[in-house]
Amino acid sequence: MKTKTFLVSLFALALFYACKNESKQAIEARRPEAPTKVDSKTEGTTKGYNKNRNPYFGETHLHTGWSFDEAIYNVKLGPENTYRHARGEKVLHPNGDTVQLKLPLDFMVVSDHAEYLGVLVRMYDPTDPLSKHPMAKAIVGSGNDLDASTKAFYGLVSQTIQPDGSTKPDETLNSPELKRTIWDEYIKITDKYNDPGKFTTLVGYEWSSQPNMNNQHRNVIFRSSSNLPVPFSYFDSQHPEDLWKWMDTQRDNGHTLLAIPHNGNLSNGTMFSMTDSFGNPITYEYAQARMRNEKLTEIIQTKGQSETHPLMAPNDEFAGFEIWTKPVAGPGVVKIKEGNYVRNAFSNGLVLEKNIGVNPFKYGVVGGGDIHTSIVSHEEYAHTGEHNLKSSSPKARLLINAPNEPSKIEQGTAGLSNVWAEENTRESIYDALERKETWGTSGPRIITRIFAGYDFGNTQPGDENWAEIGYQKGVPMGADMKKNTNDKPVQLMVYALKGPNSGNLDRIQVVKGWLDASGENHTKIYDVVWSGDRKIDASGKLPPVGNTVDIRDASYTNTIGSSELKTKWTDPDFDASQPAYYYLRVIEIPTPRWSTYDAKALGIAPPKDFPATIQERAWSSPIWYNPD
Repeated sequence: MKTKTFLVSLFALALFYACKNESKQAIEARRPEAPTKVDSKTEGTTKGYNKNRNPYFGETHLHTGWSFDEAIYNVKLGPENTYRHARGEKVLHPNGDTVQLKLPLDFMVVSDHAEYLGVLVRMYDPTDPLSKHPMAKAIVGSGNDLDASTKAFYGLVSQTIQPDGSTKPDETLNSPELKRTIWDEYIKITDKYNDPGKFTTLVGYEWSSQPNMNNQHRNVIFRSSSNLPVPFSYFDSQHPEDLWKWMDTQRDNGHTLLAIPHNGNLSNGTMFSMTDSFGNPITYEYAQARMRNEKLTEIIQTKGQSETHPLMAPNDEFAGFEIWTKPVAGPGVVKIKEGNYVRNAFSNGLVLEKNIGVNPFKYGVVGGGDIHTSIVSHEEYAHTGEHNLKSSSPKARLLINAPNEPSKIEQGTAGLSNVWAEENTRESIYDALERKETWGTSGPRIITRIFAGYDFGNTQPGDENWAEIGYQKGVPMGADMKKNTNDKPVQLMVYALKGPNSGNLDRIQVVKGWLDASGENHTKIYDVVWSGDRKIDASGKLPPVGNTVDIRDASYTNTIGSSELKTKWTDPDFDASQPAYYYLRVIEIPTPRWSTYDAKALGIAPPKDFPATIQERAWSSPIWYNPD
C-alpha cells in the first residue's frame, strides 16, 4: 500500500498504525490521529472534519459505581473514572490495581442503570443521609465479602426490584427529588469530560426491564445534554412499548434520543419475537414505533454474542463464538430460541415488511461492554473482569465460582461500538449512530467499511477517492439501497484493516439473507476475500488460516493473515425481485483468549471447557435491498 494513498484516502486515521511492511511492534506503538484538512464546501467545528467521514472507536455501554449492582459489590468509582480511563489516563480498578488502555478511545457513553441511579454509592459516605437508610448497613457492611455482597444484592432485589413486578421500589431511594439531583450531577460530569475534536461523551443510561428473567434491557442515549428529563426506568414500566412512548414524548419536547437493545441472546426468545411484549402479533404501528426509537442493537458484549448460534446456523463454521448459557442472574439455562439472535431478526424483518409494510428489525449493529467495574475492559491481554469481587482477578475468573452465578469462563471482554462520522463531536457521533453507519467488534479496533451499489465502474476499495465514489454511486452500511432500475446485480466494495494491537485478518465474509417468492427465508455466507493463497475447496469451504498461538506462553505471531483485506464483490445469486440484506463479518487469525492469559499468570493450563484461542471479529451494520 502506498503512503500517498493513505494520506488522501478516508483511512488517513489508520496511517499511523497500519502498513503492510511494518513490524508488529511498530504498528502497535502508533496512535491514530485525525486528519487536519477541513473541506472547503462544508464547515466543520473541529480541525479533524472530513466530509467523507472518519472511523471512530468507542463504547456505548458501561457501568460504574453509580449502578446499584456495582455499588453493592463495593464499587465506589463513578463516571469520572470511566471517562478518564477511556481517554487514556491511568486510573484505579475497584480491586486497587492501576490500569491504562494501550490506546485511548474516541468516545464514551456511561450507561448506569436508571433504577436507583447513583443512590446506593452514597451510602458509603457517612455524612450522607442515605448512609442511615435501613438497607445501608448490609450494603456497606458487606465490604469485599463476595457472599455477603451477594446476599445484600438479592435482598435488595427481592424487596424492591422483582422482575415480575410484584414489588415496589423503595420510596426514599426512588424519590423524584433525589432522582433529579443525581441525574443533574450525572449530566454535569458527562459534560465536564466532553472535548470536541478529541474525546466525545454522550449522556446515556440503561433501562433494565427483565420480566420473568427474560432480558429486555435497552441503553438510552441523548444527542444533547441540555434540559434532559429524568430517566424512564423499569420502575415506570417493564414494557418496551412504554419506553418508546416516553421517548416519543421527549422527542416532541425537542430532545433527540435513541435506544439500543442488548443481550437478545439472554432474552429466551423475547427480544426479537414476532409478537409484542403483551403477546400480540406485531402491527404496523408497533413496527414504526420500534424503528423510530431503536435504530441499533448490540451484537456482542461481555455476556456473549447475539449474532447467531450453532443451533440456529448449523452450517456457519464461525457461529459458535463467545456463547453465554446462563441468565443474567440466578440459576437456570437460557433457552436457545430464534428470537434471541440478530441474524434471525434481520431475516424475520423481511417477512414482516412484506406482510405489514414495515420492518421492525432493520437494525444497525454496535458492540457493547456491560462491564460493571467502571473500566473499559476490551483487550484480551489486559482483561480485568466483568464484575468487581466476582471476577476482578485471574483467580476469581478461573478458580472461584459464586453460587448461582455463571462460570466466569463464559465472560468475554467488552466489545466496541464504532462509527463513520465527519468529526469527533457529540453531534457527529450521535448522527452516525442514528443513521446506522456503525460497526461492532469483539474488542479489537478493526476498521471496517462497505458500500453497496449497482456499478462502481473502475473504482476499487482503497483508491484515493473510493469513499467519495461509494457515497455518490451507492450507500454505506446501515442504509437502504436505491431502487434497482438498470437490471444490474448488487455490487459491494468492502474493506477491512487490522487493529493496532491485535491479530492479522483471516477473511472478510458477506452474510446475505433474502426472501424468495414463496415468502421463505434464506441465508448464505460468502467468503469474499482472504489472506494467503488458499483456495475454496470442493465443498465450498475456505481452509483455515492456520494458528500460531503458543497456549502455554499465551502468545502468537502475525506471520499469517493480512493487515488489510479489500475487494469488490458482485452478488452471484442476486434476484432483483427478492428483498435482501448484506452485512460484513471480518475474522481475525487465532489469538490467545483472555482466559489463556489468565492461566499463564496463574501457572495453570487454560480451562478445558472453553476455547483457549479466539478469532476476534467485526460486524458491519447491514445494507438493505428492497425491490419495492
